[in-house]
Amino acid sequence: MNSSESYAPSAKNIVKFAAMSVVGVFLFMVPIPHTMPDGNVVFNIPLGYAINWLGSAINSVQVNGFGLIFLLACVVITVSFLGSALAYTVKPAFIMNSDKLKNLFLCNIVYFISKAVGAVLAWLVFFSAGPDWLIGWGGGRLMMDLIASGSGLMAIFIVIGIAIPLLTDFGLMEFLGVLIKKVIRFLFTLPGRSSIDLLGSWFSSSAASVIITRDQHEKGYYTGREAAAICVNFTLVSLPFTFVVASTIGLTAYFALFYVVICVTAILLAVIMPRIWPLSRIKDEYLPEVGKQIEEETPANVCIFRQAVKLAGQRAGKTGPTHVAKAGLSNWLNIFMDLIPIILAWGTVALVINEVTPVFRLLSWPFGQFLRLLQVEGAMYYAHIAIVGFIDMYLPAILMGTEAPIHTRFILGALSIVQIIYMAETGILILKSKIPLNIGHLAIIFVMRTIFALPVIVLLARLLFRPAIG
Repeated sequence: MNSSESYAPSAKNIVKFAAMSVVGVFLFMVPIPHTMPDGNVVFNIPLGYAINWLGSAINSVQVNGFGLIFLLACVVITVSFLGSALAYTVKPAFIMNSDKLKNLFLCNIVYFISKAVGAVLAWLVFFSAGPDWLIGWGGGRLMMDLIASGSGLMAIFIVIGIAIPLLTDFGLMEFLGVLIKKVIRFLFTLPGRSSIDLLGSWFSSSAASVIITRDQHEKGYYTGREAAAICVNFTLVSLPFTFVVASTIGLTAYFALFYVVICVTAILLAVIMPRIWPLSRIKDEYLPEVGKQIEEETPANVCIFRQAVKLAGQRAGKTGPTHVAKAGLSNWLNIFMDLIPIILAWGTVALVINEVTPVFRLLSWPFGQFLRLLQVEGAMYYAHIAIVGFIDMYLPAILMGTEAPIHTRFILGALSIVQIIYMAETGILILKSKIPLNIGHLAIIFVMRTIFALPVIVLLARLLFRPAIG
């Protein structure tokens, strides 16, 4: 067992692991500069460029004043609702005899109603039929734009759905998992392979990270506690989108410091949160139907690097083009037919509540008092910004704009990134997975992250962000 041959995978599988991992890292994690028409240089990852190109190409076709992705989203949402309606009533054989389609369409009554609401809303927005508070930018129009714009969720999921296996299924997670296991386990109580989730979200998108985590949990590589901890601590929005937030609230000139504060705060929270309730009380168990599949332990007297290469090569040997195609199709079905309608329905309802009722301002009163205690300017007036991110992470930036005092924008803008749980995106993905978190857990964790993060961000802003105190 200690011979070098025992730990040497085939050369073919090593090459496959190395090649596919390099491609995956390049696509998801390497920022590439691009010079804009105005002379400014912006950075984005290759998949980001692919998403923007695909979205622009599809949306170059206009239907009823909207891009084609908008119409495709309406069709997808409608098919999802009709499929669920058939599964509940007619129960056709092609659905009932397929485990995949049955799980996709035969949802519980809450999700069925959500799909119905989503289908109605989609077409109301498409035909501009309804009151502005429902179909305008304070409601369904904004959510449909988040879903169906050129760089919205539809375009993102089309691209990353087929690209994610490059990071997860060709050995990269096994390789890094062995190498940095001790550091990640010590800091975050998580397997080393979870570093891919962190990098996948910081350089790609939070939705991509949740999808990676969900996939790894269902394949037996994460326990329920580990998957839950990763989803509510590691799934930050991407670096490019963080720049979009900074630009929206007028902090482009301070982006480097803005991002440093976000990273420091996120790391501190990731150290604390897995060690306390409710995450610490979740059972450290693998899904019974798959059991434990992970192997990051290095046998005695074996080189760690050699063990990492061995496990990576073995994993790569189990993956081929057919596997990638099936994984991509599965991702697309789950996202387009199951998640997009619910994102639209729940997000719109929450936006309408924010637009036409004082609910969020009333709920935010305790946070306003906390902000006053921390001496944040305009604490009570901007307190609702601290909680509307529970709907969608971009809402705080949209609602705040550049009108708030600059230090308040810095603090609440950074907070909106590190809160992580956004029901219109990552929240729905988590709830629709087998990860043992419910909406009550998510709400509690959102509040806890807000309370823990604010003092850290305020302190760092006071120490480092000179315009905030000048």
